Amino acid sequence: MAAQIDLCNKDPRWQQAVILHHHHGFGPVREVGAKEAIWITPGLLIAQNAWLASHGRPSWALSSPPTMWLDGLDQSLTGRRILTATAETILTWRRLPSGLGQRPWSQLAAGRVSGLPAARRTLEDLQGNLRTAPPQSLIRIQTHLPDVHEEWRVIVDRGRIAASSGYCLHEGEGSRAITTVFDGAVFNPRHRRIAEDCALQAAKGQSPAPISVDLAFLRGSDRPLVLEGNPVWCAAPYNYGSQGMVSFLKAVAACRTDPANPYQPDPWMLREFGGRFRSSWGPVRQDQTMVMP
Repeated sequence: MAAQIDLCNKDPRWQQAVILHHHHGFGPVREVGAKEAIWITPGLLIAQNAWLASHGRPSWALSSPPTMWLDGLDQSLTGRRILTATAETILTWRRLPSGLGQRPWSQLAAGRVSGLPAARRTLEDLQGNLRTAPPQSLIRIQTHLPDVHEEWRVIVDRGRIAASSGYCLHEGEGSRAITTVFDGAVFNPRHRRIAEDCALQAAKGQSPAPISVDLAFLRGSDRPLVLEGNPVWCAAPYNYGSQGMVSFLKAVAACRTDPANPYQPDPWMLREFGGRFRSSWGPVRQDQTMVMP
């Protein structure tokens, strides 16, 4: 799904409102105002930009943290070894580099593709998944963090906290049971400020773009560890409260109105999503308009 977010309407009736135009992603979006924010998945953005290019129109440029942002963090903030390498390089390995363990997590560094969902893999399994990958696709490999308990998301916009929320609780290391914020999960309230401070420290001097930072607290620990840093324009909102949601939407808007380090899709993402709208020529139906007070 994609959404246009009009935050710049000068009509006094809308000064306390956000207008959302929803699109289900079955075809390209024909028109978006120059001052409208865009909340969209990376796959749909790639498809949309390929369609725009085929019609000689400029692409949508949306701010994104650098692909190697997570790799550049000090290990005191991540608590694990993180290594990013091309698929071509990984296919030459005879063993995993030291410090990663026997079954580290692996995934595409900038996006998600069906051929390599985030999962724990042996080197043999990973190389099997990469046989048909574009050689220059960047693959991130990370040591497994044991016994994660709470996960939090913090939105950092130009050096300030825009919003924060816990989003899931893990039952235990041996269990796959997870309770999300939508299921009524209750988080340690002391962890909010700690998570925010850690996210600010991680983002400082690392990313000029607004960034969505995911963090984890291991069971019995009050020290958060950074899990990921993603573009705000594709980040799911959680329990931010009314003011936090407004700040979140402003951060989404800033990704388009003041783009810094525009998103550059991985070759594997381009291959999987670039041709999605190739045969789409008819008008796209605007499915729903919703006004949020």
